[in-house]
Amino acid sequence: MDNTLVAAYSADDKYAHYLGISMKSLFESQQDFSKIHVIVMDCGIKEDNRQKLKDIAINAGGEITFANMQGQLEKLNLNLGDKTWFVASYARLFLADIVPDKYDKVLYCDCDTIIKDSLKGFWNVDFKDELIAGVQDTVDKFFLKAVGLPEGIKYINAGVLLVNLKLWREENIKEEFKKIIDRFNGKVPHHDQGIINCAGGERRIIVPIKYNLTSNNYSFDANTVKKMYFLDDYYSQSEVDAAIKNPVIVHFTTGLIGRPWEEGSNHPEREAFWNTVAKTPWNELEMLPDSRKKSLKIFTFVYEHIPRGLFIFLYRNANFLLHLK
Repeated sequence: MDNTLVAAYSADDKYAHYLGISMKSLFESQQDFSKIHVIVMDCGIKEDNRQKLKDIAINAGGEITFANMQGQLEKLNLNLGDKTWFVASYARLFLADIVPDKYDKVLYCDCDTIIKDSLKGFWNVDFKDELIAGVQDTVDKFFLKAVGLPEGIKYINAGVLLVNLKLWREENIKEEFKKIIDRFNGKVPHHDQGIINCAGGERRIIVPIKYNLTSNNYSFDANTVKKMYFLDDYYSQSEVDAAIKNPVIVHFTTGLIGRPWEEGSNHPEREAFWNTVAKTPWNELEMLPDSRKKSLKIFTFVYEHIPRGLFIFLYRNANFLLHLK
């Protein structure tokens, strides 16, 4: 039986080094697989960075394949406005075309991740008739309605996905993606993540939170998440605590604690990130200025300086009013 882990990333040249850092952590943390094949959806990576990525894979005994995505992405009728830099994230919609047919599934990871422990449990999920598997995101119930999902569906964070390629191909899911984009006139809420969740409907598997631990999970306890985002069901606090203690995938999303490569970050896993950086060709990576929007910085200040109950009350009401617009 083939014991190959197939992982996919998408990046342009600006994010190539983050891809390499995540890929380095992937190769270092996986001992349960006979082989790791990384597929890079190349959205403009320059030759110098391509070679560095190749060296990481080859030195680890793995395989790496580059797929040019420029022509593919032009097929989507996107309306991104001034967010054209976001286009690389849409590459994951083409996974069924890009990944070789001999593979029935693929693990997709955003570049802003590090992998710290075995993915065996995640990789061996029994799909049956489901299209995707992933971790429940901290997204409010109003947003489900915005993307056309019934209330009660658990919205998946698409930054880490296990994709059932077999069914994506059999059902030609890419055409469904295109229909959703057209339905929203090229501007789908939450971009490609909204598209994938909408197309998946109820056919999804929710996996333990340790497989995609985002910044919100370090900032808010489980009960606060439920209240802030109007969720009827979420992971228990014991599940969150166990994940924080022993995460498998850490996802450095924008949040109150910042990203480890930006000034002012107090992310608990920043040391693990920089330890990985030191083992890559980008070991002289410099700290960047804090890129968080002013509104998020104000949000962080308010959260840290007013009673928790009052904060939740204000956030819930502001969120509710926002969705009434």
